[in-house]
Amino acid sequence: MDEVQPKHALAIDRRRVFSGGLLVCAPFAGSSSAQDRAAEFGTSGLDRGRVTVPVQINDSRALKFAVDSAANCSVIASDLIAPLGLALGETLTMHTLVGREETPSVRADRLHSDALTARGVRLAVGNRLAMDGLDGLLGADLLTNHRLLLNFKGQARTRIARSRSVARGFFDPVNPSARLNATPLPRFGDLLSIPIRVGSTPGIGIIDSGAGVSVLNRAAAAAGRATPAALDGGATGSRVQSPTGRTAPVDVMLLPALGFAGVTISRVPVLVGDLHTFDIWGAADRPAMLMGVDILGLFDSVMIDLKRGEFTLKV
Repeated sequence: MDEVQPKHALAIDRRRVFSGGLLVCAPFAGSSSAQDRAAEFGTSGLDRGRVTVPVQINDSRALKFAVDSAANCSVIASDLIAPLGLALGETLTMHTLVGREETPSVRADRLHSDALTARGVRLAVGNRLAMDGLDGLLGADLLTNHRLLLNFKGQARTRIARSRSVARGFFDPVNPSARLNATPLPRFGDLLSIPIRVGSTPGIGIIDSGAGVSVLNRAAAAAGRATPAALDGGATGSRVQSPTGRTAPVDVMLLPALGFAGVTISRVPVLVGDLHTFDIWGAADRPAMLMGVDILGLFDSVMIDLKRGEFTLKV
């Protein structure tokens, strides 16, 4: 395997640790359809360790949403409900990183970002501070028929594109660059997961573009022989936070080696905890992780096709 070394092995600050992770809400939001792209909704980048894009709801100004490939439910900040004139909907049961939560929802006639246009959209209501000051989260419920193109080198840009209608053929032209592909595992709902190795032990990696820092369950930490580490301020423990503001404790640890898609990353700083997410997907007792932007951002670009279940890294 090729080896990739993180540039700042323990540069995890408290703000990034407090970012949330995977969330699931039921019932799911409305369907989406691709439309022609508007130029002003084509690019964005990184904000507080999260991948973001501009989003327009009804006729609103451009709002800043995180692109969260590990969320089955899209979320909007509560302080936008009145200014945008959104109608309150039913109460949702939302399974977040930290537990089962009840949250109100709102309805929007139209949501648009790049190649994504959705109508009759339902959004869970979240807390702006819990979402690092962002306006909301775009989840897999709206992104499921699209590709996410995350470019991390140069001026960071994110695009939401249409999913490829067919797989790339043998004679199709390709860019002359190194590409690494991971064969997806069976799907967790709309989410994309890939095989990983923690040390020499196989495990499951859920691709989480909404997390600034990657999270392991304790089975993965034990299998990979992770050791205690510290944040910049010296603390060895912290808390992760859901979009509503609920928190759960985690440990800060250093994973000696993480392998996936033909590469090995050494000395990976991670958060470790017995979190609700792993229980929901039946992965509490086997090595599993949420792979965040701290790892994805080590590559030039990442392509995530949620419709076709494709995951490609460019180096």
